[in-house]
Amino acid sequence: MKSIFTFLILITAIGSFAQGDTIKARKAKSMVNREVIVKAIVAGSRLIEKDGKSILILSLDKPYPKTPLTVVFYNKAYTALNPQYLLDGKKVIVKGTVSKYKNTSQIVISDIQNFIVLPE
Repeated sequence: MKSIFTFLILITAIGSFAQGDTIKARKAKSMVNREVIVKAIVAGSRLIEKDGKSILILSLDKPYPKTPLTVVFYNKAYTALNPQYLLDGKKVIVKGTVSKYKNTSQIVISDIQNFIVLPE
């Protein structure tokens, strides 16, 4: 019974990502603690490497410090992303829960399947 319930939740989650309505990055700041799907353009990126760990920060729609939403990839997600190409200027879809960090809205990507680079 538990496995059937888990399977149904998984199917619902996959369906909602594929068919869910996307929002603009600027709307995310009003949706803190809610799961959203954002479609936006990467306006800038910054890679921070310290003590063997990597953090990739993407600014959506506007460059830092005016970005309405940042997307953060910590070590494991950054490695899974394998960013061999530049993301600046690319249109992306991001799924995740909006949180606040130092007065900026952000989505932390822990599962790379929640981040899609759209074809040009």
